[in-house]
Amino acid sequence: MIMLTTRFSLTPLAMAVALVTSSFTGAVIAQEADTGNADIFSPSALEEVVVVGRLQSVAASLVDERLELPYSADFLGFEAISRAGDSDVGSALRRVTGVTLIDNKFIYIRGLGERYSNVTVNGAAVPSPDLARSVIPLDLFPASIVESLKVQKSWGPDLPANFGGGAIDIRTRNVPSGPVAAISIGTGFNSESDDGFSYPDSGSSALPGALRSAISRYQGDLSQTNIYDVENDSGNAVTREQAEGIQRDLILSLNRNVAISPGSLDRDRDIKVDLGNAWDVADELVLGASISGAYDEDYRNKNQTKRSIGSPETNFAEVERTVHEERTTLAFVLGAEYAQDHSVQLSHYNIQNDSDEARITTSFSNDNPVVDNSPDRNYATRMEERELVLSQIKGSHRLGNFAPLTALEMLSLDWFYSDAEATTDIPNATSFIGSLDRNTAEPTPYISKSSSSGQFEFLSLKDSVESWGGKFSLPVDLSGRELNLSGGWWNSDKTREYYGYTANVGTLSTVGTPASVFSDGSIANLANSFDISMGSGFGNESYVAAQKIGAVFGEVDFRVSEEWRLTAGARWEEYQQAVLPVNLLDFTGVFNQQLINALNDPKQTFAVQNDDIYSSIALTYSGVDLLAANEFQLRFSVSETVVRPDLRELADVAYIDPELSVRVFGNPRLKSTEVRNYDLRSEFYYDGGDNFTVSLFYKDLQLPIEQVEGAGSDDDTVLRYINGDSGEVYGIEFEGLKTLPAGLFLSGNVTLSDSEITITTNNEVTNTDRRLTGHSKYVVNASLGYDSPNEQHSASLLYNVSGERIFFAGTSGNDDAFEQPFGSLDLIYNYYPTENISVKVKLGNLLNAKREFEQKNSSGHNVVILEQEVGTSFGLDLSWKY
Repeated sequence: MIMLTTRFSLTPLAMAVALVTSSFTGAVIAQEADTGNADIFSPSALEEVVVVGRLQSVAASLVDERLELPYSADFLGFEAISRAGDSDVGSALRRVTGVTLIDNKFIYIRGLGERYSNVTVNGAAVPSPDLARSVIPLDLFPASIVESLKVQKSWGPDLPANFGGGAIDIRTRNVPSGPVAAISIGTGFNSESDDGFSYPDSGSSALPGALRSAISRYQGDLSQTNIYDVENDSGNAVTREQAEGIQRDLILSLNRNVAISPGSLDRDRDIKVDLGNAWDVADELVLGASISGAYDEDYRNKNQTKRSIGSPETNFAEVERTVHEERTTLAFVLGAEYAQDHSVQLSHYNIQNDSDEARITTSFSNDNPVVDNSPDRNYATRMEERELVLSQIKGSHRLGNFAPLTALEMLSLDWFYSDAEATTDIPNATSFIGSLDRNTAEPTPYISKSSSSGQFEFLSLKDSVESWGGKFSLPVDLSGRELNLSGGWWNSDKTREYYGYTANVGTLSTVGTPASVFSDGSIANLANSFDISMGSGFGNESYVAAQKIGAVFGEVDFRVSEEWRLTAGARWEEYQQAVLPVNLLDFTGVFNQQLINALNDPKQTFAVQNDDIYSSIALTYSGVDLLAANEFQLRFSVSETVVRPDLRELADVAYIDPELSVRVFGNPRLKSTEVRNYDLRSEFYYDGGDNFTVSLFYKDLQLPIEQVEGAGSDDDTVLRYINGDSGEVYGIEFEGLKTLPAGLFLSGNVTLSDSEITITTNNEVTNTDRRLTGHSKYVVNASLGYDSPNEQHSASLLYNVSGERIFFAGTSGNDDAFEQPFGSLDLIYNYYPTENISVKVKLGNLLNAKREFEQKNSSGHNVVILEQEVGTSFGLDLSWKY
């Protein structure tokens, strides 16, 4: 039991860290009331891009590594990513067998959601700047910094135990082995994004200082009465009118220069620069360095139609949205290699991704029916500034001639250390509620009477992760039979701080737009009615969390015979986590005392500590001539792993998922999911790079985490998390590459699967037996490629589609909501007029598909509850490389 005192000596974050680092027995916690294993020197990048990158071997460039692994894994090299025209890691991964890309950011592997996937960078844990998830959004990583992507689908002990669908390792570019210079510029547009919305950018970056001071001085109560009382109790003789003036000044301190206006949108643009070299500085000692930068921006309309599940004809909303995104990447890599046995590399990355959204929502509801022709009209702006700063150092060593014993000369050690911080700031997200009277000659806008007619939101997230680890490997020759002994360690320390303030400005019903009603002159006029208060009305807006993972592992890989190989290993992992809600507006100490009392409860759910041993075993058979293959492998593996709730899902706070504008509530009572994995894969390799793979998989899940529908308003979707009783996922995967005459080749993959989950602990859920949330019964990726004989032209036609997936589980008699299949057809053409110059043309979403979400209501009617436009995109890039 955690024993807590009322001596306030630690910050909320310190409390979370202390909860994690304590032994959870007799701990005394207090709180303030003041609240890669790859070689560093890769083969010449220039030759690979100019020559190999245009041949069909692109699709088979990482076959050797795939063959050597005892576990099932898929790979993508930078050549294949470049050929497909993918600009970021998320877009590239949707080409992998059994992988589905959600919201252009998150990956579902074999039908299991992003929480069932573990993402590392060069083997290290990294923080996430995403407000809605602890999983890092994969669109954050530009393809320009990627050497290769590894998706491991069967677990091995050198991976974190948090494993469900698969583990993704982003392996960044190494220093070059020779001089490299490259520059690329591009432009583009989208068919749905010629015209859109914008609003003035004031450069405001934080909660106004005057408002922050007032929150402290008036202890969160900014009413005129409280301001009057506090000032007079402090000896400042103020009148009621002066108190009202102080309050108006606080409202005036808010950035209200957010008038949304229509206009034409700029074209997409991007630029990339890459410089590097390697130098022989001494006998067998090579130094290398590279520096690269990239910038791109685009404007996209993401218009939506939302419909109430109960009354879609009368309760619906039309949402007009324009999102402006800017992405900047700076990368620096410095490496040294000695005698091809020892290498060290230092890497530093600064990745920024800023998005700016302007939105106008026009809606009808039971309180405001269509027949009145006066819809509600709400206005919103939102700027989100995300940044990831990542510094890593890694080394690879083989004893070689330095070994004291000949038997140890093949002993190798790979290690890494990573320090990263991700931040997200929303400096001023605004929303205004109003209406539009269409019964007049000219539609007349109104701002509605409410205590929160205008809402100003300020959010700040800081996610820090320190990660380190290493792995040794020693091959031993046992009378011609090879035995490889390996083992190592892996650690991760993580802290997360999420703070939010919401300021509400109330007024009476007034004719006008937000720009006129909330203008300086209107607010300064004391004859007009305005008020200000703090708080979102949805409970706590802030939380802090800490997480520690420590692990050691070992593995034995034994070549029983020329055909048979047995691999077995285990991992001991200790997991500690604490998530604490924070009430920034509690100045009485009541919330803190309630939290302390709750933490003293033996059944408390804020802090978790456990440790366990996770094991795996794999059997591999290698041979020739089966189905006329030059080489084939048959792999079977079994493993036991765990999937833990992410920090956000455990936090007892409400938040907005910005991609689909739905409100989500965390659940501190969520439990971890235990997973047993079975995998059988057969691989066939032929001359010319042709290959064919068939995989069977089965996963048994205990207490799977699910997203279900919660109570919301007429056209507002609310989601929350629960544990199911049990679940299972099973299926078959096909993958292949076939060369065709005339420079053509066909590659692709198909996944057919099914899933089932049982939920009996929640009586509100409509279907207690159904598929898992996010699962698609099929995923198809197909690519038809062409390389001209003179190597001056290449083209790829790419198709990606996945079957309908459950978006959230239905409740109260309504069926589950399904996202409908989205068939994406892309065409990429490359022209190489010289060995140094290339031109790329990309057409995206040629079928002009859009995102649709359907749900059957309790009356048996199918309702499209949400649809969002995507549009067809066009891109043109010109590149020069030395």
